[in-house]
Amino acid sequence: MTWKYAVFLGLGTFLWSALGNQNGNAGEAGETGGNSWTGRLLVVPMDGSHWIGMKAMAEELGRRGHTVVVVMPDISIRLDSGKHYITKTFPVPYGRKALKELQTRNIEVMQSTSLPLLERISTRISNLKKFATYQQDTCEALLFNQELMDFLREHKFDAVLTSPAVPTGAILAYNLSLPAVYMLRGLPCGMDATATACPDPPSYVPRFFTKNSDHMCWSERVLNVLVSVVEPVLCKVMYWSFEDLASRLMHRSISLVEILSSGALWLLRYDFTLEFPKPLMPNMVLIGGLNCAVARALSPVSPAHKHPVSRNLYCQLRKPV
Repeated sequence: MTWKYAVFLGLGTFLWSALGNQNGNAGEAGETGGNSWTGRLLVVPMDGSHWIGMKAMAEELGRRGHTVVVVMPDISIRLDSGKHYITKTFPVPYGRKALKELQTRNIEVMQSTSLPLLERISTRISNLKKFATYQQDTCEALLFNQELMDFLREHKFDAVLTSPAVPTGAILAYNLSLPAVYMLRGLPCGMDATATACPDPPSYVPRFFTKNSDHMCWSERVLNVLVSVVEPVLCKVMYWSFEDLASRLMHRSISLVEILSSGALWLLRYDFTLEFPKPLMPNMVLIGGLNCAVARALSPVSPAHKHPVSRNLYCQLRKPV
C-alpha cells in the first residue's frame, strides 16, 4: 500500500467514524448504497506551497464521493478552484497587486547576492512582517464574516482539514466544535509537540536553527536547552495576534496551544527515514512524499535488450578476425 492510499484510507476512515458518532443512522450519515459512506469535509488552506498537497487530497476525496468545501480568500497567490470540490470565497482587505509585489520582493531577496548581509536580513524580516499582516487580515476577515460563519454552521461538516502553520482553520474548527485534521511539515517552537503532549526532551530532540543532530555533545545539549527555554517566548510573539482574534471570537481568553490540542489527526509531511529519531503520538501519521509527482511506469524492454551482456558477447564472437 502506497503512502497516498494510506492517507486517503486513514482520512476516509476518520470521516466515516465521525459520521457514525455524530449522526448515528444511515439516513443522516449520507449513505450512498451498500456499505459506502460519504462525509462532509471543510478545507481551510494556507496560501502558497502548502496548498499543493492539500489540493490533491481535496480533489481525491471529492472524487471518491465526499462533499468537500474549500474556504479561501477571493484574492490569493496559489489558491484556486477544482473539479471535485466546492469553492467558497470571502472578501479580504488587500489587493492582488500587493500580494504580487510581496512575492516579487521575496524572490529578489532570495536570489540576490549583491545585497549586504544586514540589509538582506532586514528586508526578509520586513517581508515576513507584511506576510504575517496579510495572514492576520485573512483570519479576521473569515472568522468575523457572520454570513459565512452561519453558512458553515448550517452545513454541519464532519471534520476540518487545515494547515496549522497559520491557525485560521484550527481556530475555526475549535469554534465550530469540529474535529480538526492538521497537515503540516512542523510548527515553530515545537508547538506541535506541546499541543499533543508528545515527549520532546531537549537533551535528545534537536531544536530548529541549532543545526544539531540527534547525537549531541554536552555543549550542544546546553545550547539545545537554552533554545527550548526561549522558544515559548518567540511563539508568543509570533502568534499573539491570532490568540487575540480567537479570544475575541470566543469571548474568553484562550491560547493557541489549547486550540491546537483539540486536533484529532496530525498528518506530518515528512518521511521517518529522513528525520532524527523522536517520539510521536498515536494520532500523528507520517505522509512523506505528498508533494512528489506520481511515478510513471517504465517503458517495456524489448527482447533484444533483455540480456545486453550475452548479446554483446555474441556480437563479438561473430566479428571476423
